[in-house]
Amino acid sequence: MTRRHETTRSNTIVKACLDDAGTILSVVNTSNREAYKNVIPNEYFREPVLSPEDLSKDFERMTFYLYRREGRILGVAALQVESEETGRIHWVYILPEHQRRGFGTALITYLERKAREMGLRRIRLLTVGKAWWAITFYENLGYHLADKVERPWGFDAIMEKELETPPQETAP
Repeated sequence: MTRRHETTRSNTIVKACLDDAGTILSVVNTSNREAYKNVIPNEYFREPVLSPEDLSKDFERMTFYLYRREGRILGVAALQVESEETGRIHWVYILPEHQRRGFGTALITYLERKAREMGLRRIRLLTVGKAWWAITFYENLGYHLADKVERPWGFDAIMEKELETPPQETAP
């Protein structure tokens, strides 16, 4: 599979393929464990949160992207088309030791641009309601709480953002 690259300095965002499954699983499961093991009660915490079988199914319905810096994969995110106007972002994870450096923002911004290119007008995503750091991160990127899904440990927050359409160029 041919990869599409977007390069910023020594950073690259690439479309993932099934050959990247091991890396995706490692980033998602390592980062999820670090972020949520103390937030979600043990009886509900799923580890791994993403299995090889689930990842294979997800590849059929969403597109995964990898954040690479100096040849190393530091982050993962996926984009799914939910409806004619709405996309959903899944599996946004940056390895713990590389968080708070703008890599997550770069991935989300990239996925938002891809969504606009596909004609989508809004993006949704889901995060754990007790994950105040994640909610703050998404709010800082223009997302707002659109709904809640009740869970035994509290709720999951459905965050949403209306995408601005790029200005149309007019002929002189």
